[in-house]
Amino acid sequence: MAAEQVTSSYDIEAVPVAGPSRHVDVQSLRTLVAAVLLGSGYPADRADLVADSLVHADRRGVGSHGVTRTRIYSRRARAGMVDPNAQPECSGPMAARMVDAHNAPGQVGADIATRTAIEVAGVYGISVVGVVNSNHCGTLAYFLERIAHAGLVGLAATNGPAVMAYFGGRTRAVGTNPLGYAIPRPDGPPIVLDMATSNAARGKIISMARSGEGQVPEGWAVDVEGRPTADPVAALEGAVLPFAGPKGSGLAMGIELLCGTMLSGITGPQVGDMYEQWDRPQRVGHVFIAVAPESFGSRAAFDDNVRRFVTEVGALPPAEGSSRVMLPGEREDIAGIAADRDGLLLSGAVIADLEALADELGLPDRLVRKDVSV
Repeated sequence: MAAEQVTSSYDIEAVPVAGPSRHVDVQSLRTLVAAVLLGSGYPADRADLVADSLVHADRRGVGSHGVTRTRIYSRRARAGMVDPNAQPECSGPMAARMVDAHNAPGQVGADIATRTAIEVAGVYGISVVGVVNSNHCGTLAYFLERIAHAGLVGLAATNGPAVMAYFGGRTRAVGTNPLGYAIPRPDGPPIVLDMATSNAARGKIISMARSGEGQVPEGWAVDVEGRPTADPVAALEGAVLPFAGPKGSGLAMGIELLCGTMLSGITGPQVGDMYEQWDRPQRVGHVFIAVAPESFGSRAAFDDNVRRFVTEVGALPPAEGSSRVMLPGEREDIAGIAADRDGLLLSGAVIADLEALADELGLPDRLVRKDVSV
């Protein structure tokens, strides 16, 4: 893909002149994003679901998967690449179920899979739910938290378009293929990990390219010739790199086998890219697993074990420069509390893009700003 195609595909040139970063009211952000999706053909309940998932990512400090994705979700729905009204179907025996999303928004297929996993695990003690013919579903943490809040241990993974090189290769071959887990806690929010198998989420590079701010750190990406690059546009044209070399590469390959080969046979370049390909659907695959801790002993014992583990981790001596050892997801929980209290800090580029989208769709909704410029 040539540089001019990159700027078009990723809406880099569509971003209006940006003002300063500002804190905005979280609920007004949900309302605006939902209104944009509703104006793009989403039914109201699905617009609310997807908007909530995107804002949830921003609240957790994961802006690469937050409301910056609103434009591409809107574009693909309006272009007929995603069917906001599709009716997913769930089938399968006993504890193993399959959801055919029929090209619904990714969050819709994942929502059905999550609810199914919780329900089935309540009967059998464990459930495995695969999703096929889906789309980008946002962060896995959004769904894993729901599994944990139901008192279950959650595991999830998803494949994606081939934008990452395998270790030892220099061209695109596999998705950044995230995976995650959630462990319920008796006295606090769940312990949640949600990570890509790349050195960094590709969405961060997209945000750099669209905002015109920042350089790609060393080790994140290569250009089309396989050479390291700090240029966000060249990185989007090329490939991102797996974390820890063969370790991230091996995990990405395993997730590809699980979410692609096992479920549908759709893998690697066969998975559509939501930014670059406008002639076919994505056909992404997801897997959600829910496990009832009671399957292995009493609930009280599980809660005591988790409580003791958390206490032991909290008592570990911190490294120089650190205040303490934090649990996976703890920083994100703190960020969410601050966002709800003080407003969510959005870049000027994202604010300008959201309000430009509202103008394009003839919507009156605007963000409620909570402070002076930052």
